[in-house]
Amino acid sequence: MTAYRAIHTDVNERFYTSIDAEGVLLQEMRCHMKIAASDFDGTLCHKGIGIRNEDLEAIRQWQRQGNKFGLVTGRNLHLVRIGLAGYEIRLDFCVALNGAVVFDGEGRELFWAEMPRKAIHALWEHEISRESPYVMALQGDATFVKWNDPKWQDPLQQEGLREVSPEEAKEIPHILQMCFSAKSPARAEELAGDLCDRFAGLLSAEANLSYVDVCAAGNNKGTGLAHLQEKMGWEKLPLYVVGDDRNDVSMIRRFHGFAMESGNAEVKAIAGQVVPSVGAMLLSQL
Repeated sequence: MTAYRAIHTDVNERFYTSIDAEGVLLQEMRCHMKIAASDFDGTLCHKGIGIRNEDLEAIRQWQRQGNKFGLVTGRNLHLVRIGLAGYEIRLDFCVALNGAVVFDGEGRELFWAEMPRKAIHALWEHEISRESPYVMALQGDATFVKWNDPKWQDPLQQEGLREVSPEEAKEIPHILQMCFSAKSPARAEELAGDLCDRFAGLLSAEANLSYVDVCAAGNNKGTGLAHLQEKMGWEKLPLYVVGDDRNDVSMIRRFHGFAMESGNAEVKAIAGQVVPSVGAMLLSQL
């Protein structure tokens, strides 16, 4: 049986020496590191199920072979930590808030795009802020909320959220995204379209199921991953992505894109391949 021993590792490459059962040097292999990025809600983490054990093991196997794994999500780092609580998972990076902020594995902000102050003020006057049961204003690692409907409050899922008034929220610095909920996916699409038209050049709005996420114009999951590549020096490395809904289209089109079998039909039609799980995607690329 042949064993492979790593003899050198740099930022982007791994060098292996293969040794047979008698310890005789056979060959040296140069292996390029691979990058994998997964959407979180509906892709890695499933409502009522959480993160499957087989996906966790596939992530560990992927990383043991010297590859990098991270999330690309509409959540910020604070909400990601809540979602990952209780799971043994190490993130090598996190592209958060739909590409508006990028973190390395130590939680340092590598890139961010702040929402224009005048647009934030105008959003608080828009009908979406009245219809939604809540309005969230998010920094990279802090979440502020105004509850319009207290029934939506869930202490277990919303630990650390800071409740604020609209007046207080308008003065919070470094806001990267605002989040809302609509009564239906169709209404979310309608509201997102209106925001894109009304705030063209200032804001970008994306609907995901019944939710609407709004950030500075020009930012999406695809651009966020491109910023990650630039900051980490990973431009020449293969980057595999997997998602399930419309806000994942930008990254699926731009990189080696996979869609979940359980995902949106339009997204599956765009993706190069359809997979049953994040783990299946990772294992197929080892």
